[in-house]
Amino acid sequence: MSNTSRTSSTAAAALRVLRLLADNQGGMGITDVARSLDIGKSKAHLLLATLLEQGFVERSADSRYQLGLTAFEVGSAVPDAARFGGDLITPMRALADLSGESVSLAVPRNRDAIIIQRFETKHVLRADIGVGTRMPLFSCASGKFLLAHMPEQQVDSLYADEVLPRRSENSTRTKSELKAAFPEIRRQGYAVNNEEYAEGISGTATGVADRHGQYIAALSVAGPTSRFRAEQWIEPLMEAAQKMTELLSSRRWSVEEE
Repeated sequence: MSNTSRTSSTAAAALRVLRLLADNQGGMGITDVARSLDIGKSKAHLLLATLLEQGFVERSADSRYQLGLTAFEVGSAVPDAARFGGDLITPMRALADLSGESVSLAVPRNRDAIIIQRFETKHVLRADIGVGTRMPLFSCASGKFLLAHMPEQQVDSLYADEVLPRRSENSTRTKSELKAAFPEIRRQGYAVNNEEYAEGISGTATGVADRHGQYIAALSVAGPTSRFRAEQWIEPLMEAAQKMTELLSSRRWSVEEE
C-alpha cells in the first residue's frame, strides 16, 4: 500500500471521528468512539489525540471528547449560504435591516457563548465583535438567556465558586445574583445586557430551539448604549428567533449539527 493510500485512509478515519462527535454534542469516550466506528481502541485513541493536539476536539475533565474551537473556525470559513442555508439566515438579515444594529447568533461552549453568525450594524459607531468571538456566558444577553434555561446543576458545574470572574464594571459579581435573574428571563422570554460585556454596549437576546424544544443557540441584537433601546427590538427579535426555530424544526437539523 502506498503512502498516499495510507494517508487518505487516516484522514478519512479522522473525518469520521469529527462527524461522529458532531452528532453527539454531549461528548464521547474513547470506547464509545471505537465501538461506533468499528475500530480498535488504540486507533481511536491515536485519532482523538491527534485531533486534540490540533484543536479540532476538546477533552473534558471526565475524559469525554467533543468538537473544539478549530473545528468551528474551519466551519466558519464556509460561505454563509452553505453553512446554515439561506432560509435560516434570512430572519437574521431582516432583523439587522430593520434595526440597523448588529444581530448575532451564538452557541454555548463551556463557560462562553461563541458567535457563529453575525450581521454588522450600518452605523459607524460599532463594537469590535465578530464571528468567532467568545463572550463569558454570565456577561452577555445571549449567555444569560442560555444559562437561564440550563438545569441548575449544570450552572453550578460551570460556576463552582460564588464569586464570578470580573468582566466589566457592570457585570454580575456573584452566582447568586446571576441565578436570581433567571426566573424573570424565563418569564419574559428574553435577557438584556447593560454594558456587562463591554462598556458602552447594550443588547437583548432570546433563544433559538431545535426540533426537541431545546435552546441550542441565542439570537441577539445589540448596539451602543447611547442609541440602543432594548424594548424597541424585543418583539422583532422574538419573531425572528421563532422563524429560525420553525426552520430548524422543519429541516430536522440544528445549528450545532451543521
